[in-house]
Amino acid sequence: MTASFTWGLVIQFGVVLAGALVLALLGHETQAMGWFAGALIALANSALLVWRWHQGRRVMTSDPGRHMRFFYRSMIERYVGLVVLLGGALWLQLDALTLLAGFITGQIGWLVAALVWRNKA
Repeated sequence: MTASFTWGLVIQFGVVLAGALVLALLGHETQAMGWFAGALIALANSALLVWRWHQGRRVMTSDPGRHMRFFYRSMIERYVGLVVLLGGALWLQLDALTLLAGFITGQIGWLVAALVWRNKA
């Protein structure tokens, strides 16, 4: 994994942790748990994306069909993983709104990290 992707995941985890701590310090422990779970799901999704990207760079070929199959497989894995993890979190009866808010904030953390990389490159 390259250093920029590692820092991106660290930035994303920092956003996740900060939001959960703010909610917990305000006395909303159950919402903090839902928010943290949603943000961790976003973090897991990003980590899977980075892992697949790294794996794809390792097996570079000039076969466009193979690249498309790899792309579709990666996309399906990420969406199935997302549905399973979100479904599991809802099955644990975590608050759906804070779960979704945590997931969205985790994705925004990934977006901010990507913007930081682009400006440094």
